[in-house]
Amino acid sequence: MNEKILTVAVIGYGSRGNVYTNYMKELGTMRTVCVCEPNEKKRELAAQRLSLGEEALFADENEFFAERRADVLLVATPDRAHYRHAVKGLELGYDLLLEKPISPDENECREICMLAEKKKRKVSVCHVLRYAPFYRKIKEIIASGELGEPVTISQTENVGYWHQAHSFVRGNWRNSKESSCMILQKCCHDLDIIKWLMDVPCRTVSSFGSLMYFNKAHAPAGSADFCYKCKLEKECPYDAIGFYMDKPDWLSSTGRFFGNSANAEEVRACLSDESNPYARCVFKCDNDVVDHQVVNMLFEGGKTAQLTMTAFSKDFRRTIKVHLTGGEIMGDIAANRIDYTAWGRETVTIDVTKLADDLTHHCGGDKLLVRDFYDYICGNPSGKGLTAVGNSLESHLMAFAAEKSRLSGGEPVQIGK
Repeated sequence: MNEKILTVAVIGYGSRGNVYTNYMKELGTMRTVCVCEPNEKKRELAAQRLSLGEEALFADENEFFAERRADVLLVATPDRAHYRHAVKGLELGYDLLLEKPISPDENECREICMLAEKKKRKVSVCHVLRYAPFYRKIKEIIASGELGEPVTISQTENVGYWHQAHSFVRGNWRNSKESSCMILQKCCHDLDIIKWLMDVPCRTVSSFGSLMYFNKAHAPAGSADFCYKCKLEKECPYDAIGFYMDKPDWLSSTGRFFGNSANAEEVRACLSDESNPYARCVFKCDNDVVDHQVVNMLFEGGKTAQLTMTAFSKDFRRTIKVHLTGGEIMGDIAANRIDYTAWGRETVTIDVTKLADDLTHHCGGDKLLVRDFYDYICGNPSGKGLTAVGNSLESHLMAFAAEKSRLSGGEPVQIGK
């Protein structure tokens, strides 16, 4: 039986737009027919990778939204454009695959949910970790009832000192006024997973955190404003020249798309351009998002959870502990390992690499999200719609409440109040 081919219009062809459209192409049942992207080099990349002609490429969003051009719309633009683009897409009759966060504004999140319901359109939010085999297995263990019911969940997101510097100090998500607060932008994944595993409403949150280290007060004596001018590069772990020499593909964030083939001269030229934010000293940027934060959560029935986000780790990884009435679960997503123990029994170890063939991009979550999105939109029985916008809204409300609490010195905040 031939499967239906869904056509896809894309607005925003950065890292996320690139990853999702690649998986859509691999799936074979979703075909990208047009891309709107203001950056010329990104449009050229989209044309090359998606075999699109000039007529399918748009630089201007008003022209792009002049008419409906496909079955579904992928919204992968900067955070503060999500609401505008989601609303335009829903008004035109698109179903949406919407990059997280839904919006940095609580009222806009609610409005998108209401508009989707009014227009009878399906919207999936890219909370990809719900699809990652690691978390799906933990969910399966909890749901089996073998270990009783969950009482406490603790998750730690180790952002990684280098990832923090790239994305949240120098990069696109460094400033909450331009993008989102850290607990929403980076950690809505974590809050969503905790809510999904707990499977009861969250009632109250409190939170503490700050931008403690990545500021001018911690700039080394004698450091320059830009790394290419600095005499401390050999002793600084945040030296942009050394970092991007090793990872030139990360400079795609600048819109120049060097790729792995970039030579040293090209990288140095890019990082000698003082208009390039990635050339700056990490202690002398316009960043305001926190570099560490904790969130405490009270769920219905007295159940509790705790999230720690920290920039001060060697690796980018998530770890989790679930304490249940009849046992416990411990997992390390970077190690692809889950250990669980029922009281009075031997510990069982699960090798997550045995659960899926592809654990790239959010540990396999991106690919499985795209596959389920297709089934969900087509109404196939296998389509779970795990991240339908209504399911994702509550974890966003948890993030908004956590940030409100943090800014008020840790005062408890009721969800939605």
